[in-house]
Amino acid sequence: MTCEYLMESPFENNRLANKVNPKEFIRDYLQKIITPCATILDVGCGPANIAQEIANAYPDTTVTGLDISAHRLSVVCQALSAKNLSLVAGNVYNLPFPDDTFDLIFSRMMFEYLKHPLEALKEIKRICKTAGTVLIQDIDGQFVFQYPEDLQLMSQIEIIFNELKQHTGFDPIVGRKLYHMFYKNGFLNIQTQMTKYHLIYGKINSENDQYWKEKIATALPKIRKLTDKKNIDIDRAIHSFLNYLRREDTLTFSNLFTVYGTKQ
Repeated sequence: MTCEYLMESPFENNRLANKVNPKEFIRDYLQKIITPCATILDVGCGPANIAQEIANAYPDTTVTGLDISAHRLSVVCQALSAKNLSLVAGNVYNLPFPDDTFDLIFSRMMFEYLKHPLEALKEIKRICKTAGTVLIQDIDGQFVFQYPEDLQLMSQIEIIFNELKQHTGFDPIVGRKLYHMFYKNGFLNIQTQMTKYHLIYGKINSENDQYWKEKIATALPKIRKLTDKKNIDIDRAIHSFLNYLRREDTLTFSNLFTVYGTKQ
């Protein structure tokens, strides 16, 4: 199976790095499950800022960051400082590690872009040690949950997402599906958390307005290609969505699901 990343661009490392506070992520989700001398894998590590923070904070661990983009990792490698951190380019459907390699495997905001997420989780489980932990975190409801409803806008978004889902696997509601994926893959002690991710009410502020413009611009070439023969005006749809966020009377939100499981 091939793995294609919808958001690939020369500026993606910066965008991904700005999306997360590594110290907070470790404190909130990983600190309680990192064991002494653990072998740890970050699947879809992007700019590897989380992996680097773990390596620095837990020098007795061995940390590996894996990403589909060898180019992105080559850029990251220039800034690496932790001796217990290594970076590997690889495909989540065919991970370049033997069975039972890692004590802890985690992946953040990658499953929404996978065409075959259940198979990816199966491969992740393969390289996890018995009694080891897998953590998958992803979003649910991006672009989808809004009020008041704009039926014309939502119909345009639905057309775009149907094409993205069919051709790239992008799934804006993958978060709610993660528990079932863990169950189907035979994990034990499955724990699920849900927290707020996006919450925009009233007119969006300038910082977040710029964030959404940049995010859409990154995916736009792929969207244009996939919807070329569809009855939709992409520029108008984007304009409508951004204007919706700039209204005083609207609310847009999404949730964040975090699922843990133990390999038996």
